[in-house]
Amino acid sequence: MRCTSVRLYYLTFLALILTVGLGEASAEQRWYLVRHFEKQTGDDPNLTFKGQQRAAALANYFRYIPLSGVFSTDYKRTTQTVADIAKQQNMPVTLYDPSHPKTFIQLISTQRDVLVAGHSNTIPDLVRALGGQAEDLTDKDYGRLFIVTRIDGDVTTQSVIVPF
Repeated sequence: MRCTSVRLYYLTFLALILTVGLGEASAEQRWYLVRHFEKQTGDDPNLTFKGQQRAAALANYFRYIPLSGVFSTDYKRTTQTVADIAKQQNMPVTLYDPSHPKTFIQLISTQRDVLVAGHSNTIPDLVRALGGQAEDLTDKDYGRLFIVTRIDGDVTTQSVIVPF
């Protein structure tokens, strides 16, 4: 009988720890922001072959990371950068207007695990608006993925290069 009481105590204690742990996890938010990959020339160009290779590598990176949203500006190069990820996650690419960053930040700041594709002149500002740190990008900077994580008000930023 005593053994059953001890087991019940430990099971109750374990359930309490798991519940507290789950509560902390719900306070975590993560945003992934990427400038579109290498593009061809012209008005609203497609990705180059190298850009397509990077997009495939990015899709591979997100293979086991569930997202709640995939956002892109309304350009071929940005939507092509994240299209495979949206497809593998069975969700649409939601278009946003980069000329209204405050409205967009208000939208995604309440969400968790969001991927955003933008441009060299918009992504660093979005990272900073979310509380992260980012250097400005040049027109030649491709492949950088910013990961902004907020846990209970503390914000960290990681930056990784997506290979091609």
